[in-house]
Amino acid sequence: MDKITIQHLKCNKHPNKNLQFIQVNDVLTQPISTKPLFYCSSCFNHDLHFKSINYLMIDQIFQESDTNIIPKWPPVNNYQIISDLVDLTSNQSSLDYVKQITDFFHQFIEEFLNKIDVIQKKMINEALKYPIDTQQIIKRYQEISNILQFKQILNNEQPNNLEDHSTLCKEFISQMESQKDKNTELLQSLLTQANQLKTNFNMEYPHIIKQQLFTLIDHISFFNLDIPEVSSTNHNNTKSHFEANITNQRNQIVDLKLTSDLIMKLVSNKSNFCSDQFINKLSESLQSINPILKQFSFKTVVFKENKEQIDFSKISDEKINLIEEYVKHSITLSRGEQQFEQEVKDSQEIKQMTQIVNSKMSFLRQEFIQQFEKFLVDVKPFLKQINFTNSFTDKNKFDFFRNLKDNKWNALYEESLPNLDLELFATNYNNGQRNCVINKRENGYYEIEKLNNIICWVNCISNTNLEKDKKYIFRIKVENLNESHFFYIGLMRNSNADQNYGYKEYLSCLLQKNNQSVIKCGSFGIDKQLKGAEFKTSGENMIEIRLCLKEYILEVLDFPNYEYKLGLQDKYKEKLTQFDDLRLYLGTYFQGSKLILMDVKIVNEFIN
Repeated sequence: MDKITIQHLKCNKHPNKNLQFIQVNDVLTQPISTKPLFYCSSCFNHDLHFKSINYLMIDQIFQESDTNIIPKWPPVNNYQIISDLVDLTSNQSSLDYVKQITDFFHQFIEEFLNKIDVIQKKMINEALKYPIDTQQIIKRYQEISNILQFKQILNNEQPNNLEDHSTLCKEFISQMESQKDKNTELLQSLLTQANQLKTNFNMEYPHIIKQQLFTLIDHISFFNLDIPEVSSTNHNNTKSHFEANITNQRNQIVDLKLTSDLIMKLVSNKSNFCSDQFINKLSESLQSINPILKQFSFKTVVFKENKEQIDFSKISDEKINLIEEYVKHSITLSRGEQQFEQEVKDSQEIKQMTQIVNSKMSFLRQEFIQQFEKFLVDVKPFLKQINFTNSFTDKNKFDFFRNLKDNKWNALYEESLPNLDLELFATNYNNGQRNCVINKRENGYYEIEKLNNIICWVNCISNTNLEKDKKYIFRIKVENLNESHFFYIGLMRNSNADQNYGYKEYLSCLLQKNNQSVIKCGSFGIDKQLKGAEFKTSGENMIEIRLCLKEYILEVLDFPNYEYKLGLQDKYKEKLTQFDDLRLYLGTYFQGSKLILMDVKIVNEFIN
């Protein structure tokens, strides 16, 4: 059937009309009805529910099916597909890929050969500036030396007139000799030019360029799937993949290929402060030579052992600027410029910080203060994050305490220490509780008094075990002690308190009344001279015991002068940490003698 035949098909409803349309969609959904499959123009006009998408012109099928895509055929769910195919095939030139490829290479070959021809001529002209071969060097030498003229003079020799010939030769030689300087300069220039070309000429580099060109040509492709940089449509995924590769290679030596991604990863680090314009341009340039870069590989790891690139992108710009300032600051300090270092020390931030740590209230060692000041100088740029303008709640009070004299400060320190709730009692050993009485005065002092003259020692101890990590101070006053009478002070174990004399622990000091003072008498552990000569109290005969079991400190001092100090013998020190039930021990013997526990403190440090 052809167009002529179709024109003879008449509509049943309108016999004078040719059929023009055929229904090609929704045919399956229509029940068997009288609605015709073919339409003429009158049917089209009379159908008020006509849907153009469902009908196709019969004429179009016969005229275009051999060469074109028919817009409404075949039936599909999405007619945009057919519409896109129509658009695609409407521009024949865009689909002629083989022709496009052929045209590209024809043009490429022509442009490439033209470019090669230009470069070749340029290089030849450059080489011609120099004496480029032996003949040219010899020719130039002949011009400078006039050697051919000399040869001609010699050839004109007349056998019967040697004297005249000698005269001619002598004149020529004299002339050439008179221009020695010029000859030397010209020949040196010739030699320099010849050597310059020899030194400057590089045949290896063009071979490298040629190989790179071949590499680039090998990578010419018109298909995106062959181009890794284009096929990776998700740049973030590519970046993540690259970072994963870098991570995997940290501890492995592999053939690492040099790529544009690798270079960009290293260059574009936020810490380099490269501009976005530079990064974008560099990325474009590297992408263009990526095939060349990939020819290079390194059998090594990217980063040093146990190191990796710091991801500064996760740090705020403010922090980055601080880091930059710190690095510049450190470099300047490393130069050892004393003036700069002094200016840093004199800054408000550091002066205020050192003023605080140098105050007597800090109780810091001088070595630590010096280290801290050096640290402040090193990190000066970061101190700007602290507001030093109103750092004190009351600067006047700070200055008041900072400027207190040592004796006032020590007195204030002692008054501020907490008192320890400690009690004394006499043990049952030698009927101590009947032979001795312990009274607690209104001021909190504990007074120990021997009631009779029974010849025996009484153990008086504290009611609690002493803690190993605490620093204790006990102050004891002696009253009603007759000349040459003695007593014990020190430590003893609670488990031995009802079984043995306290001084047998060898953690005690035996003291004796001598004139108006108390002196050391005998060796029962605490008799190692640490300060002064011997031991002697004065005034009110006050004695201080210092104790820190953990630090092996057990000392006896004269209070408040601190002119003498006795310590525990080294061979007994292990007992201080060996036993867990050590307590304060006072041993009394003579009737009427009194030992008064005046003060008990826990302190942070021992002073004097």
